Amino acid sequence: MIINGDSLDVLKTFEEMKNKVICDDCLVAMKDIPDKSVDCIVTSPPYYKQLSYESNFNSYLQYIEFITKVAKESFRVLKNDSYFFLNFANDKTNTIKSYEVLFRFLEQGFTLHDTIIWYRYNSQPVNTDRQLTPQYEFIFMMCKYPSNYHLNKSILMEKFPEMFDTKNIGNVWKVAFNSDKDTKISMKKKDEDASNGLWGHSGYPVRIAEAPILMTTKENDIVLDMFMGSGTTAYACKKNNRNYIGIEKDPEYCKISEARIKAYEEEVKQGKSI
Repeated sequence: MIINGDSLDVLKTFEEMKNKVICDDCLVAMKDIPDKSVDCIVTSPPYYKQLSYESNFNSYLQYIEFITKVAKESFRVLKNDSYFFLNFANDKTNTIKSYEVLFRFLEQGFTLHDTIIWYRYNSQPVNTDRQLTPQYEFIFMMCKYPSNYHLNKSILMEKFPEMFDTKNIGNVWKVAFNSDKDTKISMKKKDEDASNGLWGHSGYPVRIAEAPILMTTKENDIVLDMFMGSGTTAYACKKNNRNYIGIEKDPEYCKISEARIKAYEEEVKQGKSI
């Protein structure tokens, strides 16, 4: 079900926000999420003016101010003993952008628990002698108050053994960039630039969302993605019996997310495995 920003007042309780696609600005929609109510956050925010959906920022300063507000709201809604997984990458025009974004979250009170490297070993080659082919992205694993934390590492080896070169569950996750290309739903908006890849602006395969969710949450927990894009985090939650709250500003991506979730539910009804 898609909830438009203008109709958020129909959500009488927090329970009614669960498993919904909320089509609105994240800073507006997150205000309706109670303090310390979310078990995990998995998201990939805009990278600033690299793609069409990021063009609403007039300056890099404006973008950083926006990220700071998101960090503040995220700290508020996340439970004290929970994790935030932030997928981000540098680029050739700003080689320290990831660290600047991370710092804004640390300023708001988050602790960097670990830095996971998503090793995209089959990235598109860069055919120039001026730079190396980018083959990794960061997944910053943050928490609020680090104490007595437990990671269910064994489930990662059980479900995704090919992510690791040894039986040691490490912080380098080997996942092909196009590993979800068998998806039944197009992840692109109409006439969208091909550089967006299969997942639109949720720029990671399902496994990159599933692994953090399985490692740090239990069934029926609530996972938030405030930049849901084409619904990758929501899809991962549905597959693993977690509740999701998905927020997405772009109406076309809201429709794509909803179609993707409905397609999965139909597959389950038919007894098919995805």
